[in-house]
Amino acid sequence: MKNNEIERLFEHMQDKLDIYEPSVNHQDRFLEKLQQQNKVVTLHPKKNTWYRQIAIAASIAILLGVVSFTYLINPTEEVDLANISPQMEETQSFFASAIQVQLEEINKVSSPETDVLVADAMNQLEKLEADYIALKKDLFHSGNDKRVISAMIKNFQKRANLLEEVLQKMNTINNFKLHKNENHIL
Repeated sequence: MKNNEIERLFEHMQDKLDIYEPSVNHQDRFLEKLQQQNKVVTLHPKKNTWYRQIAIAASIAILLGVVSFTYLINPTEEVDLANISPQMEETQSFFASAIQVQLEEINKVSSPETDVLVADAMNQLEKLEADYIALKKDLFHSGNDKRVISAMIKNFQKRANLLEEVLQKMNTINNFKLHKNENHIL
């Protein structure tokens, strides 16, 4: 109902609405009329002083300093063994695939009797992974220091050895269970 009233109002005022833009010198004529009434205060444009330019330059310098400082604290580039050389990339890929195969084997062989062993191994594996992440940061900051590279390779070896030991213990537990059950007659 209100829409009809509004539409009628616009239809009634259709020829009376000003839809044209003001002329180019409209502002000048307006200011001139105001000055004739002596009620106008003349506005002077703000002076651009050297103080403002120095403040802008200082703000930009501070902003750049903050950005570069945060970059130094949290580098976005991640360095890994694969970034060092093709041989290190092969080494990393070998250990990563070996660890993945061992994890899949653990999942296949796991049983309710080995759940505690697997959980403990996964906790130790997470700690070694956290150490590896810290070593990656050290590698970035040290500039490919050979000691850090050696520590990263040893970390991979520790993970692989841990999973190998877990697999051996799981096989021993499962074999013991199997042999124990073979001795019983149904």
